[in-house]
Amino acid sequence: MNNRDFKYEYLTEKAKTILNTGKGYRDNTLFPEISALTTDKHNPIDVVVTEIMYCGKYEVCDFLINHYSDRLSRSDYRLLANLVYEIKTTGFPIIDYLKNEQLRRVVNKLTIDCNCCFWLCASPDDIYNHYVKEYIPKADKIQPGYADSCPDYKIKAALSIDEYKSRYVDEINIPAQNVLLCDMGIEGILIAFNQ
Repeated sequence: MNNRDFKYEYLTEKAKTILNTGKGYRDNTLFPEISALTTDKHNPIDVVVTEIMYCGKYEVCDFLINHYSDRLSRSDYRLLANLVYEIKTTGFPIIDYLKNEQLRRVVNKLTIDCNCCFWLCASPDDIYNHYVKEYIPKADKIQPGYADSCPDYKIKAALSIDEYKSRYVDEINIPAQNVLLCDMGIEGILIAFNQ
């Protein structure tokens, strides 16, 4: 059994489903756009840096450390571990040009042949049930007005699951050559590949 197979055993069932079927699902209009960012949504480097530095997704760092340790230098490891610590203790966004450039170098090393990067869920039902019905309403209670900032949220919340799927959900085909960058179970996977 090679290293990749060994690590595959530890993925969530949702991630395994996406990888085994070669299909993932997404709603491109699920969350509000952050106008201050100029992230190229298809560039893996931009996407990963934005998720970590601006959105505080330390889980991406943890995943890279755990799954790609054999491809990381000591300084790469230290950077990712420090970012996890910084996000957990002081919060985000992290405005640090040097760390931004170092992180770009690490991500480039891992995604060298990839030209797109997406968060994908295992099924349209996962998006609808987890994000539309649970996550966004909870976020709105913590931060009033959040749901209103999500495109078409009131329309989506009023639709049946089948109507939502047909109007808002895209199916993405994933080639066999891909780089898994994060696995968050029902919340989805972050995956890069060449499209």
